[in-house]
Amino acid sequence: MEIARKIRSNFNSTDEILLFVKVFLLVTILPLLIKLLSVRRLMKVLTPGDLSLYKNLNIEKSKDKIVMFTDYILGRNFWIYKTTCLKRSLVLYQLLRKSGIDVHVCFGVRYNDKLPGKETEKKLEGHAWLLHKGEIFLEKNIEETKTYKMTYCFPERKDQIEKREFRTNRESLV
Repeated sequence: MEIARKIRSNFNSTDEILLFVKVFLLVTILPLLIKLLSVRRLMKVLTPGDLSLYKNLNIEKSKDKIVMFTDYILGRNFWIYKTTCLKRSLVLYQLLRKSGIDVHVCFGVRYNDKLPGKETEKKLEGHAWLLHKGEIFLEKNIEETKTYKMTYCFPERKDQIEKREFRTNRESLV
């Protein structure tokens, strides 16, 4: 009885319960997928087909619930349920796209000496984040995210494709 009362007080509908379960399952299997698949294959697995098939009538409410459930589960800081930018970005990417929101997941790097006041050995750091309409999306610290140099974004954006310099095989060997 206590469990049923807790469920009713935290979820407004069975759709919300199902969404919570989806987030939980995705967070659970994601470490295995990351270990077994290449980045390109992983992104294809996580990317739903045609976004118009998944259009949600109340996108804003759905987005808020997806973010809330993802942050809650990853915030447990237990075993595989620990917040990392990679897990958070990949879970949000998959579920937001299924809700009909056209987001891109981006990966970037920087040297840790870019942070003011840090007196540590120069070390490469990575970060993952989302873009929506060309802007950093759902990040707690947008200014810090801007200090990373984007190395890969999926799906590729048109402006990235236009800027890309193609080399012949011969040039890449030199």
